Amino acid sequence: MRGWEQVFNSQPKIARFIVNSYRKGRLVHAYILEGAKGVGKLSVAKNFAKMLLCESEDKICGVCRSCRSVESETHVNVYIIRPDGNSIKKEQIQALQVEFSRMAAENAAKIYIIEDADKMSIGAANSLLKFLEEPMKNTYALLLTENRQMLLPTIRSRAVVLSFKAMGREQLIEQYRAAGIHQYASIVASLTQNLDEGIRLAESEIFISLIHLILKTEECFTKTKLDPLVILTQNQELFKEKDTQFLYLNLLVIYYQDVLKIMFGKNEDLSFEAYLPSLMASKEENTVAMCLNKIQVILDTEKRLRANANMMLCFDQLFLRMRGGFESCNMR
Repeated sequence: MRGWEQVFNSQPKIARFIVNSYRKGRLVHAYILEGAKGVGKLSVAKNFAKMLLCESEDKICGVCRSCRSVESETHVNVYIIRPDGNSIKKEQIQALQVEFSRMAAENAAKIYIIEDADKMSIGAANSLLKFLEEPMKNTYALLLTENRQMLLPTIRSRAVVLSFKAMGREQLIEQYRAAGIHQYASIVASLTQNLDEGIRLAESEIFISLIHLILKTEECFTKTKLDPLVILTQNQELFKEKDTQFLYLNLLVIYYQDVLKIMFGKNEDLSFEAYLPSLMASKEENTVAMCLNKIQVILDTEKRLRANANMMLCFDQLFLRMRGGFESCNMR
């Protein structure tokens, strides 16, 4: 079937399963698309919608009004839900139900796609469950998640799980380098498997600034002994958006994972390979236990930020604990 060529190359089992199910009339009303960030779950979900809504007999044409509106997320029969802030709220699922109930008499397929479905609140998940228990005719749910275990068992039991395989790291890095991303290729490969997203990230000023900020943060621990919060305060404009805060923490985790790799003699697979002198300096200042503790502290900080704790207080406590105050500074 046309339009699935790229998916057949990257996720052949999933493409084959969906296309064969469609041809045999065996599509089910709900699917869970599980895989790492950037692995192509949304692209497959949109292809699923195009397959059902394409106006051409030779599906998927990709150029008809329906295909173009699905791609641009403007098709009236395709409803996409994304987290509102840090979660998907009950009201968002209720709005979906109202919209699809209004369209119940229509014969055309209706598809709803829920990105980061694992971020549904309890109320949202329970509302969705009721929707799944009594599916409307010709209605299909596509729940996108990085970890299906974070979904309610009752939701998982009512859907077919399609698990996406991750692209090999070396292959991914080569693709980024072929696209002109050299210095940051190995770092971006640790953040996303989506080539387009990775290129946008590597070319953004915010991303480049955050890389330099990571190195300055680590210098505070290995050389200058300054308080990293001072540097963060000087660059506070960078951290206005939550996504930037999380990206900074994610990069910190990746950095310390590299330090651990060096400690265990695995220097050939580093994300921050272009900054080896900094990694070596960090290796001299840390033990394995210290690196593991720092990674855990960073993950704790991310949880607090997702719970809407004060950003500056979170980072202040983060840096205190990274300096060694793991017991004296308890982050509850």
